[in-house]
Amino acid sequence: MIQNKYKGNLKIYEDDVYRLFEVSNRREKMAEDALNNIITPFPGFLSTEFRDDMWLEKKKQKYGNSYSLYLHTLRITVELMLAYEETNDIKYFDKAEEIIESWIRQSEPDKEVPMKWYDHTTANRTQALIQYLYLAQQMGRKVNISKYVDLLRKHVEVMSDDSKYKTNNHGLMMDRSLVVLGYVLEDHQIISKGKNRAINTFWYSFSSQAIHLENSPHYHLMVVRMYNEIEAYLNRKEDSLGPIIVNYLKLAKEYIPKLSKPNNTLPAIGDSGTSKAAKKKVYKNIYDYEAGIAILQYEQPNPMYLSFVAGYSSRVHKHNDDLSITLNYKTKDFLIDPGKYSYTGNKTRSYITSRRAHSSFYLEGFNYKIKNENRYDRKVRLENYVDNKIYSLVKGVNGDYEGTNALLERIVIQFKNSPVNIIVDSLITKRKNELKMTQKYNLSSLAKVSEVENGYKLISGGEELVIKQFKPFESKEVINGDLKKPVAVNTSGFAKVRPTKQLAFRKTSNQKEAFLTAIYDDRIVNDFDLKLYGDRLIVFIEDKTYDIYL
Repeated sequence: MIQNKYKGNLKIYEDDVYRLFEVSNRREKMAEDALNNIITPFPGFLSTEFRDDMWLEKKKQKYGNSYSLYLHTLRITVELMLAYEETNDIKYFDKAEEIIESWIRQSEPDKEVPMKWYDHTTANRTQALIQYLYLAQQMGRKVNISKYVDLLRKHVEVMSDDSKYKTNNHGLMMDRSLVVLGYVLEDHQIISKGKNRAINTFWYSFSSQAIHLENSPHYHLMVVRMYNEIEAYLNRKEDSLGPIIVNYLKLAKEYIPKLSKPNNTLPAIGDSGTSKAAKKKVYKNIYDYEAGIAILQYEQPNPMYLSFVAGYSSRVHKHNDDLSITLNYKTKDFLIDPGKYSYTGNKTRSYITSRRAHSSFYLEGFNYKIKNENRYDRKVRLENYVDNKIYSLVKGVNGDYEGTNALLERIVIQFKNSPVNIIVDSLITKRKNELKMTQKYNLSSLAKVSEVENGYKLISGGEELVIKQFKPFESKEVINGDLKKPVAVNTSGFAKVRPTKQLAFRKTSNQKEAFLTAIYDDRIVNDFDLKLYGDRLIVFIEDKTYDIYL
């Protein structure tokens, strides 16, 4: 138990320690380098030399604010403390302490340093400081506890400031740290602040189907995990977020198995990577109006998976990816989203988040902005969903292009008895002048392309699909990846990209019927045709005819 000028004893329990990452994710080299004064703030980042002015290091051109953020979270001290816990070698703890003391020295003048008191930074640094004080307590290390209590109360002050609070995952990071600090400092007011704010944020952050609204599978997983951690911590203190939230958290766990692709990876929607899903794949459609996502899929006779994005309730981690699809067939990726890349405001980030980087349908010469108001006015939205024994259908619209009253409409139809997906792209406008439209497909980096009549054949992992147009268009093009421009690139790691290919079909018109497209396996479906008469689509598959009213 640590004692000093602070009135009373500061008792920290193992339950109060939230290590920033699992022991299994510890990077041995990062800890060893730190012993030699080589500091890597985050795995894969460039290193810097440990010294008192290290805290001013930015490397902004490559990392934006991320380098400063991870420096000031004291993440490297967690690498060292985990090494100490694993080896019991005091040199790791001593170096962690030295780095923490250096940070405290530079923080005392409270110089204006980017990200030092940012929400994410402050919340995660709190966890590192608690871990340090717990280990010091366990080994009987003498610590100036008054200094650390004052420091922790400074963290409370920052994290309790509602003007700094955002109802997103960063805000929840602060709430979790406040709850723990409240128990560590034995201050019920701090506990209530963190707990009540976390409850309010929950209702803002999840759809009625318990899908997290930050437009990213990765952040759905992270936020659900954080809420479960808060609930488990409160349970140990004989408290809870309440039965309704607890049941919603159970429902939230069902999302990822349905969202995951047949190869058990997650689609790189929004700011997400292609991480593996932990649970067994579930083949059940998703349609969530609030989250702006639909999944059409089936397992037999061969797995087919299509995601469709249209609409959003939060700007956080959102790309200009509305009306875009991804497609996986027989466990092989054909169409994918480009992924997260980084949060740095550079030309690669700008490209990857743009409408040009996705498998979508958009206007040339116009753009739309991601706005908070879409939560209420729904100018970009899912609009219709039909599911029967023969096909699944989903419709989305984008009516938020600035400078024009045009509305873009995309209908996606997936047949269940044949490997066929149909896309009906429409333009609704009263303009007399014609508009330029592009329909684009962003390919998996492994997909190969060859030309066929009115379209292209794709081969990915030995499987094949054809993308074919059934209405007149003006031009088609294979766009080769270029890292310098950048164009046609997919994320391969944090701040890393690799080239891919894109298919582009273009047309200029002011008529409703823009593109009529099918994506199908022509090895299985030999006799296939489409006819569109207004809102009536006639589909010919082998010896069967289907009438679909759109």
